Amino acid sequence: MAQKVWLASELETMTPAEQDALFDASVVTDLDTVPPEFLQRVRERLQHRIAGAGNAAPK
Repeated sequence: MAQKVWLASELETMTPAEQDALFDASVVTDLDTVPPEFLQRVRERLQHRIAGAGNAAPK
């Protein structure tokens, strides 16, 4: 899952189409490719936020 970290200066040299392609390539659509410990942390954070959503003050 480790990928290159792109610098702003590198992105600025790319065309909008190249930037879009780079972004699209970075989106993970298969959870089987995600490290299990990372996926577990994300799930725990999401469950915590959902549990806290019921306690939020109305706007």
